[in-house]
Amino acid sequence: MNSFTNWRGFDLSPRIAKIQSAFNRTPIASADQVPILVNTPCYFSFGSQDKPVDYYTNPASMFAYQANGYEKHLQLVNDDYVPYFMPWFGTGILASGFGARIRVPDDPADDPAVAEPCIKSPSDIALLKLPDPNRDGWMPRVLDAIDFAVSNGDLPVGLTDMQGPLDTIGLMCGQAQLYKWMYSEPRMVHDLFDMVTDAFILWTKIQKEHIGEPLERSNGLQGVFSPGCGVWESDDDLVLIGSDLYYEFVVPSVSRIFETFGGGSVHYCGNGGQNIDNLKQIKSLRVINNSPLGKFEAFTHLVKSMDHQVTIQIQDASPVDVAGYYAHLFADLDDFRGIMLATFVMDNTGMDNQGGYIPANWDPYNTANRVVDSVRANIAKRLSGEPTLQKEDMLVSVKVNKLEKKEPKKSLLSTAQAAIIEQIRQNLIEFDASGVQASVHSALDAGIGTLDIILGMAYGMDEVGKMYEKGDFFLPELIMAGSTMAAGMAVLQPLLAGEEGAGGGSLGKVVLGTVKGDLHDIGKNLVRMMLEGARFEVIDLGVDVPPQKFVEALKEHDAHLLALSALLTTTLKGMDDTIKALKAAGMREQVRVMIGGAPISKEFADQIGADGYAPSAVQAVGVAKRLIGIEE
Repeated sequence: MNSFTNWRGFDLSPRIAKIQSAFNRTPIASADQVPILVNTPCYFSFGSQDKPVDYYTNPASMFAYQANGYEKHLQLVNDDYVPYFMPWFGTGILASGFGARIRVPDDPADDPAVAEPCIKSPSDIALLKLPDPNRDGWMPRVLDAIDFAVSNGDLPVGLTDMQGPLDTIGLMCGQAQLYKWMYSEPRMVHDLFDMVTDAFILWTKIQKEHIGEPLERSNGLQGVFSPGCGVWESDDDLVLIGSDLYYEFVVPSVSRIFETFGGGSVHYCGNGGQNIDNLKQIKSLRVINNSPLGKFEAFTHLVKSMDHQVTIQIQDASPVDVAGYYAHLFADLDDFRGIMLATFVMDNTGMDNQGGYIPANWDPYNTANRVVDSVRANIAKRLSGEPTLQKEDMLVSVKVNKLEKKEPKKSLLSTAQAAIIEQIRQNLIEFDASGVQASVHSALDAGIGTLDIILGMAYGMDEVGKMYEKGDFFLPELIMAGSTMAAGMAVLQPLLAGEEGAGGGSLGKVVLGTVKGDLHDIGKNLVRMMLEGARFEVIDLGVDVPPQKFVEALKEHDAHLLALSALLTTTLKGMDDTIKALKAAGMREQVRVMIGGAPISKEFADQIGADGYAPSAVQAVGVAKRLIGIEE
């Protein structure tokens, strides 16, 4: 890579030197010393509007699109970008080598993704073997693209997307199942991490052989020229799990990978504050590539906690409010050693100041220059001791509408009956499924009504929710609690099916599902559990649900509340399409629509005309009640 200092007439030497200084964490005296890399429409398809239809089937097409885009970028954008070819085929390449099926995008503006888990039970794990990169899954496609670029191109070649062991196993098993097994089958999960780590190392070595680069160096990692860093891995799921699980299962695997390649980079999106101490335990960690997603305090905490021991790369999508976003992001920083910007500007999608994705109507190259100017101006202010925010701006914070929890109403239960309900609650927060079933049977034998039993479980879930909001619990614990509640509800289901009135009836019917193109169901399932515990009747359509199926279910079940979930940014359009389908069917005035998911914001909900937005499963019940006119 050191010889690649001039490309198509552009002198890249000053850019390379600046990036090298950031990797060396050289003291910063001027804003111009901080590397700013703004990826204009580049290798991935999300947010793009002009990807060739043969982008994923013709290596020449993929190479030409990227190379021409980089040349235009260097002509129009005043940043520090150093181009390289990224053999991009989505985030499921390593998982596909183990047998996970890849969904081929219908739309050139969509990315390939894993269609469904390939591990459904522990017996499937016993049949796994290390993938052959020359034969299995989409690995050969990646190698074909690398070989073409090496033989025919004029750009250095980098690695494909490298989802780390945690994310890859989540794709192979499904996150919910993986998190359950971490609790119930830890030895099996350790063996799975060992195998996937072996495969990750083998796959990286094979790519480097085809590229012709040494193990300890890379031409480019996740859009960034990366001297002294041989590999990167994406650990997006680290924000979802607590420190104990991450330390036990992930730290050893990532350490082994990074030591093999002379240093590495961890990527994650959002707030991973609970795992900062764990990141420090990863051997040969050189870079943390973080997309703050509007979590300004969390990003500041990350930078200060790492204390310049690693390079920090900021890799958000470009915010729509460019000036305001970076003024907040840098407000509490005054030392920019080892910090660099590596953001992305997409054709038609931007980020709001809370990390949600919203439509954007802009010229990406003009926006890229606005990002460069804003970042440099804000860094210059901080280096000179000036604030980036006016006093009134510093008093403004993003408020999350947390539902006020009221004390449960006084019941007429006897002391002995109340003790059984308390045991149910305790079983639930301890994830004791057999215990909660036994306690539910005891409650029924003691003459306690089903509504009181459900309320006891709901109080337990409410406590779990509070622990989640405080950061004492994370997604695996929510899943375990939801699974435990499901075990209790299974005992009651035959009774509930025949109950009407007497306070035990449904509050209303909710049609629920994850929108078309999205196969994630953790958040959806948690919302279902919470709604059912609050006595809503839920018609769960599952995942990958097209708009017309939602419309048909609402008609069939005479339901007036629709709950839509999405985790992938690429599937947000499915929510808008569903609301449009309701309008086309003449049902929009009769149906209230609530939406939720990681990339969703209230602003996005307002833009597509949704009636409600739930930031979490815990808050979904309150939103649902409000939409049907029940005040809490």
